[in-house]
Amino acid sequence: MRAFAIFLVIVGLFLFLSIIGLFSINFRFVVEIIFAIFFAIEGIREITKRNLIGIGGLIFSAFLFTSTFELFGYRFSLNQTFVALLASYLIGIGIHILLRKTISPRFWEKW
Repeated sequence: MRAFAIFLVIVGLFLFLSIIGLFSINFRFVVEIIFAIFFAIEGIREITKRNLIGIGGLIFSAFLFTSTFELFGYRFSLNQTFVALLASYLIGIGIHILLRKTISPRFWEKW
């Protein structure tokens, strides 16, 4: 519940900044912030379970924050954002495969 309260405070601050004219807020901005927070939480949750695939969520969350706030002066399109989602999770899966200690040759037999 505290996370939701913090989220409401942040959205309220952004709304005040948009009223003053220091910040522009629209629907895409709100959706990107929500998804960036969601992927960051998911990435942290996976890493705490020692599942390195969560690195993909953290990478994508950083990408969304970069795109939302235009930190490098560039706004990414929807296609670029989708490719970044795929790329970040492929990086996470690759890191997970490279760094895991146990390799089960009969992985697919579990399914």
